[in-house]
Amino acid sequence: MIIFLAIVLTIMGLIHWFLYARLVSALEITNPALLWPLRILAVFLAVSYFIAHMTERHGPEPLTHAIHWIASNWLGLMWAFLWITLILYLGKIFLIATGVWFKFDAATITAIGRWTAYGTIAVAILLCGYGMKMAYGPARIANVRVPIKHITPELRELKIAAASDFHSGVLVNRRLIERMAGQIMSLKPDLILLPGDLVDRSADNLMGMADAFHKLQAPFGVYGTTGNHDYYVGLKGALEFLRAAEIRMLMNETIELPNGLVIAGIEDRTAKQFKLPRPTPKALLNPVAADKPTIFLNHTPDAKEAEEAIAAGVDLVLCGHSHAGQIWPFSILSGMAHKYHWGLYRFGKGSVFTSCGIGFWGPPMRIGAPPEIVLIRLVGENEPAAVEWTK
Repeated sequence: MIIFLAIVLTIMGLIHWFLYARLVSALEITNPALLWPLRILAVFLAVSYFIAHMTERHGPEPLTHAIHWIASNWLGLMWAFLWITLILYLGKIFLIATGVWFKFDAATITAIGRWTAYGTIAVAILLCGYGMKMAYGPARIANVRVPIKHITPELRELKIAAASDFHSGVLVNRRLIERMAGQIMSLKPDLILLPGDLVDRSADNLMGMADAFHKLQAPFGVYGTTGNHDYYVGLKGALEFLRAAEIRMLMNETIELPNGLVIAGIEDRTAKQFKLPRPTPKALLNPVAADKPTIFLNHTPDAKEAEEAIAAGVDLVLCGHSHAGQIWPFSILSGMAHKYHWGLYRFGKGSVFTSCGIGFWGPPMRIGAPPEIVLIRLVGENEPAAVEWTK
């Protein structure tokens, strides 16, 4: 853990040194009265996210919220500054390689540096402002048609709402959770599924928010399973919070609803890091999934586990975790890391749907991956699978 923190702090320090040096050079700041405040600010911002998490347990709540807000928004701005600056450097390399750069005089080069710095700041602020608007705005609806075996008229009429990655915590606060829950309930679901990362803060500080989830009510129940962050904040406390939130957690178990639909939930693979027993999807699902229409909740869209579950007879594997990258161009990296990155995929006779989530982690921003609620309708096994996103 100490080695990991040292690596992260070193990387953050180098990024902040690079951005600081770029700003000072481009704007030709030489006055010590400006340089020292900028240096102090750069050091603070480099460690601000760590300070924010330290205050969660030991600081007064207003201070925790203030530092979290600064640190989280700065993470988004920092990332935007970094990739825009790197793109500009690639442009400079191109101009150098083609010989164009050497035709500029010193005054022109200075002006280019100054105005690209101003442009970078302006574009980053506008992008992050847009990202915040998206993150705190209403979720899009992913209308998904899922083929299942042994369809019945009752199952055809079933409306299933799903939402992953609430990340309840400091910035995803009670008021935002209530608004998310209200939008889910506006769909009038018969069944609600929550595949992981419901919690992102110690239950000692979070318990007062449990009743914000009480709006989530459905005739066939509200079911969830764990995500990686539910372990990071302390699994025992997270499960106490989720029980208080009246969410039925499926911890490596299956349950059959009165209409014949089976809901299975497996603990996130993070359980293995904490030395907790976790079955394979095949061991959990056999023989139930082979004979009955089954939806399998698995927070992380692990391709091997998803395909194993479908091979065992699952009709739909429902995942979250990826956030679809949350902030472009992280979506490119997320797509490289996960075969079933975001959206609907068919494998064999089953489907995988990975939601980009309804909340956010880190920066309170979403660029290219808006918050999402999934509305699932079940169809016959010979009918086509489809997804359509609507406002």
